[in-house]
Amino acid sequence: MDDKNIHKAMERRNQIEKILENDENGKNLLKGLTFSAFDYVDTTVIFEAHRRKLSDCERCVDDSTEVMAEMDLNKRRAHEALISRLNSFNRYVFNNYPDSAPVGGIYSLEPPESIKDRNKVGDWAGYYVFGLKNGGKN
Repeated sequence: MDDKNIHKAMERRNQIEKILENDENGKNLLKGLTFSAFDYVDTTVIFEAHRRKLSDCERCVDDSTEVMAEMDLNKRRAHEALISRLNSFNRYVFNNYPDSAPVGGIYSLEPPESIKDRNKVGDWAGYYVFGLKNGGKN
């Protein structure tokens, strides 16, 4: 994991939490986004672990095509939910706190326009979740 990006993700979360200090609706939206990030990362880890296990067992591949297709669909759904929640959360922050919202909102990767790249959003979720699991608010 890239320590610099993990640190930036935690700094951005702290900055956003300060902005939302007295905003229960915003805090609830942040919780929902955080849940989606954890869900996406967990789904991805399970998918990759299962894929690796199957690559070690060639005869198992034929039996698990349906399982892998379902797992891939679950991963895609989790990714879509993450992207949707991230964009909704940022829209909320920008609309309600236009003077204090950082460029990129809670999304901390550079450039901020990379939020349009599905892979970058997945990477951001990994940094965000890893930071929360390993020290929280740094």
